[in-house]
Amino acid sequence: MKIKSIYYLTLLLPVFLHAEEVSSALKDLPEIMEITGQVNRYDEASSSFEPAQTGEKISEPTLFFTGADSELIISYPAKIVARFGENTRAVVAPEEGNRYEVDLQLGTVSALLDPMRDKDKGPAFAIRGSGGVTEATGTFYAVTEYKGQTYSAVKKGKVKKKTIPPAKPDFAAYLKKAKSKESPLKPSEKK
Repeated sequence: MKIKSIYYLTLLLPVFLHAEEVSSALKDLPEIMEITGQVNRYDEASSSFEPAQTGEKISEPTLFFTGADSELIISYPAKIVARFGENTRAVVAPEEGNRYEVDLQLGTVSALLDPMRDKDKGPAFAIRGSGGVTEATGTFYAVTEYKGQTYSAVKKGKVKKKTIPPAKPDFAAYLKKAKSKESPLKPSEKK
């Protein structure tokens, strides 16, 4: 009887250890905590949009859409929570390189970071918009992407911004002190 139980134990031990590894891997993934209204995610396998589900773990980069009067709240393992407002389109991904990053394409994402979290050892949290990346060094901030422009607001703490220069060749409108171009002709040559 003892030999049989030892035999089964040796057979089942790898299964239990594997289940523990999978469980700890899932524990480190962002999770959908709350959904209000209509929130969809894009499923690459079926090439279609499906309703997001509360409790769903995000194990690969996923595109989310929130409808009118809708919101999505995602909890990150590093004591971070993010709220995706109505009419928001963003890609949410698991941790990569000790960093969580949301790729905001349209709408508003606000993030609340626990001030007691370990900032040195814990992963960083950033929101990427078309105008650059906004990374939290404080505890509460929001980023809005609207008509190709990225806006950020800080309620508590500070954020680090890394802007990306405009893609258009003529970006003089973005300069603080844009100088007007003078005519290359001398005043006597003008007609």
